[in-house]
Amino acid sequence: MRAEQWALAQDWITVALAERGGPAVGPAVVDRVRPWSTTARVPVAGGQVWFKYNNAGSRYEAALMRLLASVAPHDVLVPLAVDPERGWMLLPDGGPTLRELTGDTFDRGRWEDLLRRYAALQRAVAPHAADLLAAGVPDFRPHTVAAQYEKLLADPYVLANLDAEKVAGLHGWLPRIERLGDRLAASGIAPSVQHDDLHGNNVFAAADGSLRFFDFGDASVAHPFGSMLVALRVVHRDAKVEHRDPLLYELRDHYLSAWAADGRDLPELREICQDAIVVAKIGKALSYQRSLVDATPEALAEYGEGIYGWLEELLGPDVL
Repeated sequence: MRAEQWALAQDWITVALAERGGPAVGPAVVDRVRPWSTTARVPVAGGQVWFKYNNAGSRYEAALMRLLASVAPHDVLVPLAVDPERGWMLLPDGGPTLRELTGDTFDRGRWEDLLRRYAALQRAVAPHAADLLAAGVPDFRPHTVAAQYEKLLADPYVLANLDAEKVAGLHGWLPRIERLGDRLAASGIAPSVQHDDLHGNNVFAAADGSLRFFDFGDASVAHPFGSMLVALRVVHRDAKVEHRDPLLYELRDHYLSAWAADGRDLPELREICQDAIVVAKIGKALSYQRSLVDATPEALAEYGEGIYGWLEELLGPDVL
């Protein structure tokens, strides 16, 4: 964030807080800078609030958070103020994250609660998918997947970082990606918000047991089950289990039970979920591509592997 932008942002923060009757009691302090966003702490009476700025590739998060707050205010961190044109948000302090509460201890019960509530959020948001798209949230609905995959394979940055054998292997995946997109489009599961980075550091956990999801800067409108790609990998790591451990299947089924309650066949939902997990790897590559759209060469060198690395994941095994 350039100096002139930061000065404008501080003025905006001052006005936004004044409108809410709680002025800052000290200067905003930049907390974290990434190629895709900047966050700052703003001290106020009794605590702090947070300012977040997104770059061009994830600017839509501000509008998305406002929409999510209007649909499911008890499930997300509700912004205090939003400037969707500039990608600015002023957010309340959400307290500890689930990861901060549990530390290095894997808590199955809390994860089951996370997945249950996240599924409920996705189901509540699904009827508003058109509004999300209109707000600029990236479109990764199943019928768009194959075309976006082809564009990724033509990206000069991808081609420069993968050897010819891997590029050929990824091109060989195109017919399968087309079939997966077709199957997901015909699955009868409505597209919704797909967080794309679902784990314990992106959900606040209050003492009363409530959970609030945040950090939707990687999100898209997509098949909802794609969220299980990251979620189950994090469980695999934190629970220290092997690939295809029963725990992973049980938590996946816990998530899918929200749709099974509609009368959908659970074995069929499992197959759909597996397809969505594969396709979500392409979504992750696209997310990194968006996030690094304005990146410096140094930032691209540090984070750019996320673009081509997630494509390489198509050639390897899954945790399920």
